[in-house]
Amino acid sequence: MLCFACNATIGDGATCAGCSKDICFACANITERGFRNLGAERRAAWKCPKCRIASPSPTQKKEPTLQDILSRLDILTSKLDVLPKLISDVNELKMNMQEVMKSCEFSSHKIDDFELKLVGVNGRLSSLEETHEAVKSTQSAMEALKQELNEKEQWSRLNNVEIKGIPLKSNENLFDIVESLGKHVNQPISKSQINFISRVPVYNSKDKSILLGFVNRYAKEDFIAAARLKNQSLKASDIGFASDERIYVNDHLSPGNKKLLSKTKLVAREKNCKYVWVKHAKIHVRRNDTAPVITIRSDGDLNRL
Repeated sequence: MLCFACNATIGDGATCAGCSKDICFACANITERGFRNLGAERRAAWKCPKCRIASPSPTQKKEPTLQDILSRLDILTSKLDVLPKLISDVNELKMNMQEVMKSCEFSSHKIDDFELKLVGVNGRLSSLEETHEAVKSTQSAMEALKQELNEKEQWSRLNNVEIKGIPLKSNENLFDIVESLGKHVNQPISKSQINFISRVPVYNSKDKSILLGFVNRYAKEDFIAAARLKNQSLKASDIGFASDERIYVNDHLSPGNKKLLSKTKLVAREKNCKYVWVKHAKIHVRRNDTAPVITIRSDGDLNRL
């Protein structure tokens, strides 16, 4: 075998698929072993170095024609048609961003103003808390004064008895009425024991009760105790009146204690307390027969029920 490239006689070589020339392995730039390892199909398609240079590579790009260039320019032009709208959108976005920045600046100023106002509010709040504490202290002092005044008002009434249920008559003699009542309850009352006696209006009623003031508290307590022994059966007809209206003989409570008694009865009803009564001008409550007695001196004591 004669090598086409170097004209040397060779025992074996490679045959080019392009020019069909026999070439020794040295001129073919391949070893015998490498050529054998190509396999039958690749050996049949193998080309020598000259044929490989002459034949174009599958990946080698062809020179573009004028038509290709015009076509690509048309494509590029169509893509650039949206550029004005894109520019407009960008400008609009830019304007929106400017508005957002202005809004942020405005919000920032507002936040600064709010912070300043908040500092002022905190200062006022601290002042208000101090004022609130002062008001609470004042209210406590006022409640203490009210209770003290109520106790003094009640003290001035300790010798007084309030009698309700006796009908009002013209030209009545209150001394005779009280004397008849004392005889009926087995506790005679003489004029020397009486400091004063008069009719007084009853709150939210057209009736008038009898206010009887004793010279001393002991006479007053004895009279109330005797009247309460007949509390359930004591009627106006018992002392000469044409009426079966019940007569009530009680301590003469101060206005504050009268209101407190009304509240106490209401709360006691809600709390299912069995007994509410007044003794020695003090309000007492008892939940049942075995429960301890609670003395009510103020609204705060009602929480104990």
